[in-house]
Amino acid sequence: MRNAIVARTICSQLILVACATLISGGVPGASPDVFEQYPDLTIPSVNTEPVLQLHVTLSDNLPVGLTDSGERAIVPITGGSFFGDGIRGEVMSGGADWQLIRADGVQEIVARYTIKTDDGEIIFVDNQGISHTDEDGIRYRLTAPKFHAPQGPYDWLNKNIFIGTITSVTEPRAVIIRIYRVE
Repeated sequence: MRNAIVARTICSQLILVACATLISGGVPGASPDVFEQYPDLTIPSVNTEPVLQLHVTLSDNLPVGLTDSGERAIVPITGGSFFGDGIRGEVMSGGADWQLIRADGVQEIVARYTIKTDDGEIIFVDNQGISHTDEDGIRYRLTAPKFHAPQGPYDWLNKNIFIGTITSVTEPRAVIIRIYRVE
């Protein structure tokens, strides 16, 4: 079980890196001819389309403390709302973000929660990513959310790759998560 969780986390992080790399135009510092080594390969065009916006309300952090992996805290999710094209509803209470601040200062985000559509469908969200501030003071916060929706009108969420951005709100304590489908 633990190996499956570690493998899934690594896979999610690799998806994040791949999406960020493709969106930014390549690997920083890579020579421009790196793709010329394989001229027969087609480099895909990557675009994003906004599909969801969530307003997620949060409770105070529950500090776990220093662990073998770094400093851990749990951020309980208390509710919220969401909307998108043809979908809207509530963020259900009971989920949380299990955060880890690594030795290099990068914060790992592992948020798991459920949303309920206005027509009563329950969708599980597993939103993993990273957050850090670079040397210029620019905050990098990206996630690779995975959805687990029942078969029916929202199962398109199960069949796509998404990236998300996070913006903090201080009063009341919340985050705005914008989800984009990678095309």
